[in-house]
Amino acid sequence: MIEVKTKYTLEMHKEFLSFLFFRGEYYRYKRRSFTWLGILLIVLWGILYFSMSFSLLPCILLAVGIFVLLWAHLIPAVLSRQNVKEASSIMQTGLNIVFGEKDISISSEADTISGTSKLRYNALYKVYETKKDFYIFVTPVVAFLVSKMDFLRGAPDEFRALLQLKIGERIVICK
Repeated sequence: MIEVKTKYTLEMHKEFLSFLFFRGEYYRYKRRSFTWLGILLIVLWGILYFSMSFSLLPCILLAVGIFVLLWAHLIPAVLSRQNVKEASSIMQTGLNIVFGEKDISISSEADTISGTSKLRYNALYKVYETKKDFYIFVTPVVAFLVSKMDFLRGAPDEFRALLQLKIGERIVICK
């Protein structure tokens, strides 16, 4: 049995939203690629704007460059702040998650959500492991965040082994 008491922080949630936007094994590299693409488009805008007479192409490059940079950096930050305000009681009390042999027990003492729920391992959509966290997806967009620092019983290595046993190929270790 593995037990976790996890409290969500704003930083943890920002990292999760960034992961959600650029999901996959190499999500950090995808975000960097978007950053450089946005910068490149803005530089191209500057070159074209000052070297040719008025054209629609530089304006399009600037708009796309700004959109790409906002998508990669600002949108996850704004959304995470908004979500944190909405879920402040859960963030303060956290979630108790127990990973047993047959199922997962999730309990909370928050004002808005209190009680215990059970979830079978075969109901998990996918689990991603990053350097700091596990993202346990129950649908393609809904996940429980489990920090590797929050284990009360068990360790991240034991947890990974349990998940590999229970869900097999649906666990992805991210670089």
